[in-house]
This record gives sequence, C-alpha cells and structure tokens, in this order.
Amino acid sequence: MKTIGIIGGMGPMATVDLMEKIIQSTQASDDQDHIHILVDNNTAIPDRTEAILHGGKSPVMELVRSGLNLERMGADVLVLACNTAHYFLPQVQPFLHVPVLNMIEVIANECVESGMCCIGLLASEGTYGSGIYKKAFDKRGMKLLQPDEVQRQILHDMIYHGVKAGNRLYDITEVCKVLSDMRSRGAKAFILGCTEIPIAVKMYDIKETYIDATRILAEKVVAYVGATCVVHDVNCAG
Repeated sequence: MKTIGIIGGMGPMATVDLMEKIIQSTQASDDQDHIHILVDNNTAIPDRTEAILHGGKSPVMELVRSGLNLERMGADVLVLACNTAHYFLPQVQPFLHVPVLNMIEVIANECVESGMCCIGLLASEGTYGSGIYKKAFDKRGMKLLQPDEVQRQILHDMIYHGVKAGNRLYDITEVCKVLSDMRSRGAKAFILGCTEIPIAVKMYDIKETYIDATRILAEKVVAYVGATCVVHDVNCAG
C-alpha cells in the first residue's frame, strides 16, 4: 500500500479526527493491514479565515513546508485536514510532487451521487467567504443552501470559541436555531464543511442528518492508497 500524508494543525483536534476516520475506514484484521500514515501537525500555519477575509498572513508557505516535509518522509498522497485551506491549494500544488486529494471536489461528487436536491453547508466564515463549495456545486448544477451573515457568525463562533477553545460547555442554542431555519428552507442534509464541525456535533450531541466531509475524504484516500475501504452511508446521522 501507498503512504498517506496529512497536512494538519488546522486545528489539532481536527487532524486527530481525520486520522481516526482513516483508521476506522480501513478494513483490517491486524496492525499490518492498516495504512502507513504520516502527520505534520503544523500549528504554525496561519489562520485561513483571517487570510481570506481580513488580509492576514498567507498560509501558503507553511502549507508547502508541511507538504514537502511529508514528501521527504515518504508520503505518496496528501490530504489537508481543513476545508478552508483548499482555497489555497492552487498556489500550493505546483510546489509539490505528489497528488493532493481535493476534499471539496470529493464532497461535491458524493453529493451529486446522493441524489439530494438541496444540501446545506455548515462551515467557517472563511469557507463561506472563499466560495469554494459554491463553485464546486454550481459547476455540477446543484443547489447549495448557505446560512445568512448572522447565522454564519453563529457557526463560526462555535468553531472558534467552542471546539478550538476546547470549551465542552459551549451553549449551542443559537446553532440549533440555525439548523432548524435551514431545514425549513429546504435543506435535506448538512455538509460538515469545517473539520472542527464533526467534533462539535459529537461534543455537543447535535442531532441532524449530516454529510461528514472528513469521513468521506478518509474513505476516498483509503481506497486511493490500495487498502480495503469500509464505506459508511453518506447520510450519517449525528
């Protein structure tokens, strides 16, 4: 089997979640059946939302540094443990010598195959502002339902002041109202379009019908490197 390299640190818990889901998605009877995974938990990567929306320091250099480090250690394929970071992938990829599986494209293709007519996106402010999911869905002629500006800030706050801050007592009342409103506007399921949101769903026990971008990326990279993949239903309930 080939070796997977994870560009992580965006944030650390999301990196662990991706690695865990790669392991969970691998059919194995012993240690030797599992995939060789290399991880660069690079917490020096500048905040992607700050760079996109507020002119903050670009994460490109550190993303490239992590990718090259993983290549030197033997990675055959790379994955980014961050949705928003994919906005910078066109600037990063030319410096690398191994492929990067594009999470956004992978999820858009899965949603097409799911046959659902309207899917809501739960993400960070940076991901919404970058338009990466909307472009992918528009290209496929699919409807992507997004929250309004106030609702985006509510979700963003949960990511930064809930998950990233390690706050297990975070009040999700307003988040649940956002989901209820999006459901009333036609959302049949919700893309967990930030790698911290699957953690939030589990941490705060938020019940809905979800499309877990992290898990689907994990399944795709498991298959890519030649392991036997355990496939989960695209509509995985939280």
